Amino acid sequence: MKISISMGNVWDRTTEFLGDHLSTIVPVALLAIVLPSALSTLIEPVARAGASAAVMVNLAALILGIVGIWGQLFVVALALQPGAGRGAAMRVAGSRLLPLIGIIVILMLAVFALMLPVPIALIATGFDMRAAMINPQPTVSPSAGWFITVYLIVLIPLMIFVTARLLLLTSVIVAERRGIGVIRRSFALTRGMVWKIIGVTILYGIVVLVAMMAARTVFGSVLRIVLGGEGLITPATVLTAVVLAIVQAIFVVLASAFCAQLYLAVRDARDPAESALHQPAAESA
Repeated sequence: MKISISMGNVWDRTTEFLGDHLSTIVPVALLAIVLPSALSTLIEPVARAGASAAVMVNLAALILGIVGIWGQLFVVALALQPGAGRGAAMRVAGSRLLPLIGIIVILMLAVFALMLPVPIALIATGFDMRAAMINPQPTVSPSAGWFITVYLIVLIPLMIFVTARLLLLTSVIVAERRGIGVIRRSFALTRGMVWKIIGVTILYGIVVLVAMMAARTVFGSVLRIVLGGEGLITPATVLTAVVLAIVQAIFVVLASAFCAQLYLAVRDARDPAESALHQPAAESA
């Protein structure tokens, strides 16, 4: 079934939703997205203090990352069922957190498996991994170099295609209880929309990159000059981390709300019967 979805209309719905529910989203976003992001940035330099410090920092970063995922789930749940309110969205986010983490782990394992041919090809041609860690310019045999180049030329477009088809994955996990079937469901919903999704993603990524670079260079430089300070954590680094976290949180909330609105538009257009059958989980929370 061929459908036509206007990304402009989806964006209008997204801005309308955010405008109507900003007071509901902001407190949760500050605690679940801004705070974890700022803390992750602040503790990152501590990892250089030693192996034990690195382990603790990585563990803390993992926990903070999970909190951030919960925050994104909250935004998606609220966007899918705004009438249910903040409490219902928080409960839905909590109930769908583990399923989403499970799917993320599965996808990470799949990416790891796809990348395995690269180190295998290097080892098979006599590449010394230990020497490569010391030598910043290791020597790679021509045969391995050609294989890796051709393999990546094929793999990178494939991964971009798959990533576009999985854009609605989080929304499906929140709205429909399908287990591992959410991957197939996301592929089904995004059929025929790959180029639109890739185009929107590239434009959005450019805007995010420019905004983050501006926040880091402008605010970071000004704060270092004004506040000064020495050490791993200074007033300048704290304020810079907070500014970066706020900018990042704005784009995370925008992206989460947009994906939820896109899911609703595609689901209603592609599966009007299932649209009534698979109501957002917030209604049953």
